[in-house]
Amino acid sequence: IENGIYLGDLNVVKFAGPFDFDLVRRKLEFDFTSIAIFGFKIQIKPSDAAKIGSSTGLGSESNVKNSNKGKRPFFNWISADENIATARGGGGG
Repeated sequence: IENGIYLGDLNVVKFAGPFDFDLVRRKLEFDFTSIAIFGFKIQIKPSDAAKIGSSTGLGSESNVKNSNKGKRPFFNWISADENIATARGGGGG
């Protein structure tokens, strides 16, 4: 899975890592295991992504606590088509 921060078409920061999708529960669990900053890629531990998010304001402290318990970030899919996908994350947003 990939997620990132873009300025127009310029990829400033990109997070990537493995994911699992439970079709019956419509739940996508994932980990970020690499970060690319302006194309320079570094490997990270999944728990590091939660710490980076918490320290920068992009995530919450509860993500760090959940990561320490072995829980992965997730989205519960609501709907998807060729134009848009909607989902609710573990934080409720």
